[in-house]
Parts: sequence; C-alpha cells; structure tokens
Amino acid sequence: MARRYVGYLAGATLARTGDELSGPALLLLGLATGPHAGSALLAGLTAAAAIGGPVFGALLDRSPAPGRLLAVALGGYAGGIALVAAVFGHLPLAVAVALAVVTGLLNPAIAGGWTAQLPAVAGPDLPGASRFDAMTFTAAALAGPGLAGLLGGPAGLAVAVALVAVATPVAWRLPKRPRPRQKTRLRDGPRSRPRSPARAPAWSPSVTPCSARPTCAAPRTARCC
Repeated sequence: MARRYVGYLAGATLARTGDELSGPALLLLGLATGPHAGSALLAGLTAAAAIGGPVFGALLDRSPAPGRLLAVALGGYAGGIALVAAVFGHLPLAVAVALAVVTGLLNPAIAGGWTAQLPAVAGPDLPGASRFDAMTFTAAALAGPGLAGLLGGPAGLAVAVALVAVATPVAWRLPKRPRPRQKTRLRDGPRSRPRSPARAPAWSPSVTPCSARPTCAAPRTARCC
C-alpha cells in the first residue's frame, strides 16, 4: 500500500505539472504569431474542461477499472497537446483551436480524475493522504508556469507532453474496484452543490478565482513577451 501511494503521488505530481505547464506554453506558442492566436488556443483548452469534467467524472464513477480509464484520458491529453503543437503554424488557426478544444475535454482527468482514486489507494490513511495530494496541486501550480517561462512555447509543450505521458502507466496500475450498483448520472454532480449546504462555502470561493485564471494570465504573459 505504501509503495502504491508513493507511486500515486509521483504520477499525480508529474501529470499535474504537465497540465500547469501546457496552458502557459500553449499561450506562448500562439503569442509568437500574435496575441489573438495565443488567447484562442488557451481559451479553447481551458473552456472545454467545463464540459468534459461532468462527463468524465460520471464515466469514472461507473467504471470498475477507473485507473485504466484515467490512463487512456492522460494519453489522449498528451497526444492532443502534441498534435496542437505540430499543426500550429502549418494549418489554419481554427484547426489548432478545434484540436485544443477536443484536448481540453480530457483536462479534468489530470486534477479530479487522480484525486477520485485516492480512497482506493490510501485506505484508512485517507486524511493524511489527502494532505499530500493537495500539496501536489500547489507544487504543480508553482512549477508548471515557471517551466513555461524558462522553456518557452515549443519546448514547454514537449516537456508537458513527456510529463503527462510518464504518468500514464502509473494511472493504469491504480487499483480496480467492484462495479457500482447504482450508476452515476450526469446531473448528479451539478445538483449536489446546491443540495449540500456544507459544500457551498467552499465551492464558490474556489470556482470563481479558477474561472478567472486564463483571463488574468493572458494579458500578463502578453506583456512579458
């Protein structure tokens, strides 16, 4: 159990660092040709996560092997980022943005998809494991943008793809579980927040700043470049 938990933390840290790196690196890639291209790529990647999150969460809850589903999503995200980087500048911008949107649908796998597997990995040590899991978010949020600034757009995207790809086999080996008796419905997630007064104080302060992150990051990065 301890070895599996260490592997979980390593995989989560790598994948989340790759995620935090991919957005700024994609923005820098687009800014090489103008501010509108960078903003469009980043918006396509991040906005699609709002749609992909509920769908992917429901699929994870229904799956008896959520780690393997998570691994497939990670592989798809890494491949999508690589494809966006490959076609940008060679095909029309609309094609690259469309690919970024499709790739962004898998983005929730990197954050919530990992954390959802924590109870099966940590067992009775879930409270302590949750603290370490939260630290991986902080470490990734600090390291990812820093690496993007250091490496730039193309190299940053290459490193992001590599980090997410390395985490994929770790996700594949996460423990299985019995098939749930009751299927999760897509509307269960959005409806759970207003029905749970305990979640409301934490939900609003968390979601509001996160929704503004791409808006704040784009002008700041554009001024730096």
